[in-house]
Amino acid sequence: MYENRNRARCQETVRPLSYPASAGYSLSVNISSFHTHTRLCKHAAGVPADYARQAALDGCSALGFSDHCPYPDDATWSGSRMAVSELPEYRSLVDEVKASSPFPVYFGFECEWHPGFESWYRDEIRGAAGAEFLVYGSHWIGDAGELWYIPEYAKPELLARYVDLTVSGIRSGLYDLFAHPDIFLAGYTRLDADTRAACRDIISASVGMDLPMEINGLGLSRTKIMGDNGLRSPYPVREFWEMAAAAGARIVCNSDAHRPQDVIASARRAWSFAEEIGITPLDPAEALGF
Repeated sequence: MYENRNRARCQETVRPLSYPASAGYSLSVNISSFHTHTRLCKHAAGVPADYARQAALDGCSALGFSDHCPYPDDATWSGSRMAVSELPEYRSLVDEVKASSPFPVYFGFECEWHPGFESWYRDEIRGAAGAEFLVYGSHWIGDAGELWYIPEYAKPELLARYVDLTVSGIRSGLYDLFAHPDIFLAGYTRLDADTRAACRDIISASVGMDLPMEINGLGLSRTKIMGDNGLRSPYPVREFWEMAAAAGARIVCNSDAHRPQDVIASARRAWSFAEEIGITPLDPAEALGF
């Protein structure tokens, strides 16, 4: 299970919040990213101030923090999610950056979807915690009483169930952005008729809900895997994004940064991927209405 991976919390030295004098940039070279993690999730390094400093150096027009949401009683994927008790710390760390950043900063979460947690996402994470945006990460599938990380549990007989769960999350109306919608293709590596149908169903649901979909920069740095046409990134997957563009999807690029040095650099890699296949992405801040 994914929660058993990367359990060690990264230790960072927190420096006083300040920005380099060179943090003014022409908007033509700036870029926003709304998929940013922190050490609180137990598999990332750094605090929001570290990401903001690096974003200022790299050219940033807006930055959204979307660390993995906690779950009630800290009982779900606790090895890779912040604790409920850490919510105030997370908010405080982001608020500190909001107050002094040279670019707009937004407070959000990346959440999975499960009908049993709907009120948690809606009332606690978006409501009580005050999330300004929610990112949908369809990471899991339920089987044998557990929630499994889909790239590592990609059983053929579970594909339809995964798609149904993912589509129900899209149609919940809870989310503002769909992260790495092709992440399941890291496990379902053959683009056969069933896998292509899964892509079409996910894309169609996203287009129907006008939900922006993210080309994910982090996936481009993952170890390549063998696909139908040779080695490829686990995600993003070219064929998925060609289908998404043809369907008229709203497409953005984000970094999915788990280290400060990736906060803008990974988003730029995602932009390069998009441009190579003829896609002109939307700016995430604009797509989210900020």
